[in-house]
Amino acid sequence: MLLRCAAALTCALLFASCAQGGPAAITSPAPPSASVAAGGSRAPTASPAPTRPPQVPLLTPVVVQSGLRIPWDVAFAPDGRMFVTERAGNILIFASGEPNAPRVGHTSVTNMRAVDEAGLMGIALDPDFAANGLVYVCASRVDEGEWRNQVLRYRASGNSLEFDRYVIQRGIRASNLHDGCRVRFGPDGKLWISMGDAAVGRSAQDPNALNGRLLRIERDGGVPSDNPILAGAAARTAAYTMGNRNPQGIAFEPGTGRVFEIEHGEDTEDEINLVEPGANYGWPIVEGPAPGRGFRDPLWSSGPGTLATSGGTFVTGAAWGTWAGSLMVCTLKEADLRRFTVDGTTVLPAEVLFDNRFGRLRSPVLAPDGSLYLTTSNGSGDRIIRVTPAQP
Repeated sequence: MLLRCAAALTCALLFASCAQGGPAAITSPAPPSASVAAGGSRAPTASPAPTRPPQVPLLTPVVVQSGLRIPWDVAFAPDGRMFVTERAGNILIFASGEPNAPRVGHTSVTNMRAVDEAGLMGIALDPDFAANGLVYVCASRVDEGEWRNQVLRYRASGNSLEFDRYVIQRGIRASNLHDGCRVRFGPDGKLWISMGDAAVGRSAQDPNALNGRLLRIERDGGVPSDNPILAGAAARTAAYTMGNRNPQGIAFEPGTGRVFEIEHGEDTEDEINLVEPGANYGWPIVEGPAPGRGFRDPLWSSGPGTLATSGGTFVTGAAWGTWAGSLMVCTLKEADLRRFTVDGTTVLPAEVLFDNRFGRLRSPVLAPDGSLYLTTSNGSGDRIIRVTPAQP
């Protein structure tokens, strides 16, 4: 009886050890290795270097330029020069994005009428800037007796800019309110433009208007053949969406090329929208989610209050760690930078950064080196801040 119990106990221990991969686990003998030395001893093999999972980045903000007046947007040339628009009507060129880099160029846009929210706004450099020197800006100007938002193209010669052509000259009203105009080149090579409703809400639902929507055009201003024809429109135009109130942010998701649009709500419901061709986002009929109303719902909205969400960009690169792929959005009213996580059609708020540290923030721009540049919008003494991420 004792022998039977001892045998049973031995089998149980052996089974448990095998299940846990312990010393009693049965293994096949290792095949001969080419690393066995002539004397019969096995040379030591190097252990693989340990890999550390990505971490939350450490952020270091540094003021790189100060004493500016509402710097609306930033763009970087392949040679490192930093182009900045001031809402008053100035295109400034700095030798680099380093702290206190010298200003090497200054061009004043003519016929400007910069009042309240109107003025010189978005800037984008041509994807082939190194070869053609083309610079695109959106400006509120008086032309032919009308106050218009226009997309202008300049050509750089060294640090001087010469007017090249109108990309959009007519059709967009300017206003001291709801006049957001961001310009960005997408991975499709097209120029994307956000356009506020100029405080005339009904224009956002007019299928033949150019206010209150996102626009998409060729580099010379032509209408792409794959632009949608909006429901009720007489023809295909530069308009890609409708029903947007005052969009000031355009961001392209890395890897997918999906387009995200960030806009101001009225007293409620700032929005982050996934841009789809021909979609109607509801303004001024609805704000925020409105299931069953026939409009495209936002992926995120602020609810009963507003933050005055402005520009947005995705951050990429190993230095951003677990934050790589996040959407960063500046806020004017709340004076901070907000991180959002994006997973398919789920957009969720995460951290609030630099809360009231620099005042109102308008534009986040990812530089070629992976650092993030922010512009302040306080009215005077404005700054450009570089935020450098690092892994701890």
